[in-house]
Amino acid sequence: MNVAPPGIAQFGLVIAGRPVITDFREIGPAHYVVDILEPTQVTDLTFFLLSGSPVPLGFGAVLYFAVPALQNWQLLGTVFAEKPSAIFRTSWPTHPDVVGQPVLQLGVSIESLDNVKNLGIEASGLEERKAFALKIAQDLFNYLSSFSSSNSQSYMTIPTNLLDKWMERFEAKYRRDPNFMMKN
Repeated sequence: MNVAPPGIAQFGLVIAGRPVITDFREIGPAHYVVDILEPTQVTDLTFFLLSGSPVPLGFGAVLYFAVPALQNWQLLGTVFAEKPSAIFRTSWPTHPDVVGQPVLQLGVSIESLDNVKNLGIEASGLEERKAFALKIAQDLFNYLSSFSSSNSQSYMTIPTNLLDKWMERFEAKYRRDPNFMMKN
């Protein structure tokens, strides 16, 4: 495996409003970690491979996260030599393991593409987006049905301006808390 000399940055991490992070610590063969302070303020992050990265063709850098006290490593995503950067949505502001924690560890594990495929990373991202879209649709349906004047279960009769009102309500909630749809 192609390994960069010690002390040379191999990965980069960008969190909006913070300096670029490159000080990942090697904790074992093909395993690295970095501490993220105040993780509940991190909604998205960008992870990328730098030249000299130890990720050869046929392998991926798989990102995991854990609260140090729990050491319950959870999958975040992956990048490859062929696709050396990605933006990841974290869910940390509302994640039950992360809320109230002052620090979180982001781990990087260099793994074969066969192993990465078995993790189902691509499918999990699609399922997350689908679940988010369904929450929005359910919120709209619940709002509109609360104004329905029809007794029929197959048709809903509502005032025409309700969609505009729902959109205003949705935008106001989003301004107060961009993660409100991710909460129960």
